[in-house]
Amino acid sequence: MVDLMRIDVPTTLSEKSNAKFRALYKKHFGEDISVDKANEEAYRLLSFFAILFEENPKYHKSME
Repeated sequence: MVDLMRIDVPTTLSEKSNAKFRALYKKHFGEDISVDKANEEAYRLLSFFAILFEENPKYHKSME
């Protein structure tokens, strides 16, 4: 059995990353969002990808 390695997901973005995230969000969804909302949405997105990586056997093989 493989021990699962957990990926630390940041709960907030840097100012620069937050601004980029908000710009991308506006481009794709046509809506301005607040800094707090951007942090929340980015956390949800990063958490989703962390789960995908954590559950991928190839990820664990690369960590051996």
